[in-house]
Amino acid sequence: MNRRLTVIGHILLLLLLLLVLMSFAARAHAACTVQERGAVLFAPAVNRILVPLTINGTNTNVVLDTGAARSLVTPEAVRRLGLASDEWIATTMRGVGGIVEHSDADPRSLALGDVPLHRHTVTHDTSLMVGEMPGYAPPGLVVGGLLGRDLLSQFDLQFDMPTHHLTLYDVRECSGHFVPWTGSYAALPAETPMTKAMIVPIMVDGQRLRALLDTGATSSVILAPGMFRLGLTQEMIEHDPGGAAHGLGPHAPEMHRHMFSSLQVGPGLERNPTIWVARQRVVPIVDALLGADWLLAQRRVWISFTTGQVFFQHEP
Repeated sequence: MNRRLTVIGHILLLLLLLLVLMSFAARAHAACTVQERGAVLFAPAVNRILVPLTINGTNTNVVLDTGAARSLVTPEAVRRLGLASDEWIATTMRGVGGIVEHSDADPRSLALGDVPLHRHTVTHDTSLMVGEMPGYAPPGLVVGGLLGRDLLSQFDLQFDMPTHHLTLYDVRECSGHFVPWTGSYAALPAETPMTKAMIVPIMVDGQRLRALLDTGATSSVILAPGMFRLGLTQEMIEHDPGGAAHGLGPHAPEMHRHMFSSLQVGPGLERNPTIWVARQRVVPIVDALLGADWLLAQRRVWISFTTGQVFFQHEP
């Protein structure tokens, strides 16, 4: 009799533990929340993604730039919008064109659509770097600056390419494939250093490279560390078609368009791609830039700063 009671007790204990585990699992599942904050239309102009940033109540077109740690306005935009300068703080930023250093601008308010923006800092300030942006403005358009990770990384970003909609989401306690999409899609894990840079794995000619997801770059680029990994020397690219890299900084370094055997991003494989190559380094140190040309070739892209993932659906 006692033995039977012991067996029954064990069974009841196992059932109780199973119920507790199911309760924890249900609670963990219910804790994942994805809340839309707002949406704006973006303009895909010559592989630039332009969005309307409202500064002190006035709209100005800016480049959405996940490759930039800090958001920036041009000196022309500072004058046109009457922005106050911060007399005490200047910021230094390094881009493909070198080093930029100016006193910060100190706007009263920033917004993307109806969503107020604050920097992802302890003070939640709205300060902006000031600097020139040579080569950023498409013909016939005025570009007042760029919107970087300091203002973007508190949200998840969804790009819908056919409708040109950018949607901002608050994401809490989520992991895995949580995006509210139907149909098949791919996911890339991302390294996220302290600056919230999204560094994703790509494969070039079978070699794994670390690429910074850089929506501010019109084209994807193999950088100096990637050249080293691929065994690509300056002599091997010097007869390839050339051009100048325009970005932040006073210089326009030379680049070359080189044909590779393959480029793979997630399950997407491209044969014989022609990719820009430049003997430059950026911060954080990566092998390549995955630029706006890749992003705009997809149907939808979800950049999850919250979970460190990039989801994407190919265009049929």
